[in-house]
Amino acid sequence: MSQSKPSAPKKPANLKGRPPANKSKSKSIVNQKQTPWGVIITAIVLVIFAGGIIAFAVTRGGSDSPSASDPDATYKQPALAAAMQINGVTYKVEANHTHTEGTIKYDATPPIGGNHSQYWGDCTGTVYDNAIANENAVHMLEHGAVWITYNKDTLPADQLAILKKDVEGVNGMALSPFPDLKSPISLQAWGYQLFIDQPNASDPRIEDFINVLKFNKSITPEYGASCSQPTFKTNPSTFGHPLWEPADAASGGTMPAS
Repeated sequence: MSQSKPSAPKKPANLKGRPPANKSKSKSIVNQKQTPWGVIITAIVLVIFAGGIIAFAVTRGGSDSPSASDPDATYKQPALAAAMQINGVTYKVEANHTHTEGTIKYDATPPIGGNHSQYWGDCTGTVYDNAIANENAVHMLEHGAVWITYNKDTLPADQLAILKKDVEGVNGMALSPFPDLKSPISLQAWGYQLFIDQPNASDPRIEDFINVLKFNKSITPEYGASCSQPTFKTNPSTFGHPLWEPADAASGGTMPAS
């Protein structure tokens, strides 16, 4: 019996004819998968730079704001354009605003600002039959009120009745006579004044003055402060005799030293 020769092992079919690996393509794929550190670093630097600019602008803006650089800036505002469009209105910067006891000499008559009593007059639409002390009235102006004054000798009763009707019960308003006032009527807000030379309580400038300046945030030094002072309303000061605190030891509001 003849012995058969062992057959040679067969090569796997899948190895037959396989093309050689493309080394250049493999290298390209590897390069594509690398992290683009240059782009990332550039982006980070740009973000940091932009953040620094924003922080600088915010900080600089805060330091240059009136409240930060000058706490008295509210008292030194330029004249309000809308107010100056009213014929006859005058404006004067009134930078002084210290609480001062006793009588004070003012640079305007009636006064339109300056040092004043810590105890403000009621300005919730209050009609005073007699002249009140300047020092208490000026504090009303600091709170944003409009103070209307009149000359008892030159303003007819029918015109006074119109003023009373327009003022009574209107928050931010006060009306009182003023000794030797040079015109029948005058209006005061902090820094602003208007004299009505004719005895005419229906002069349209009166309404314009009130609408523009009463509780105007841009010109009111103590915007948001109360006009209510019940103890002053029932026991007001008299001209030339300011009250530093409520009369007869009654309780009432005062403001901290400014």
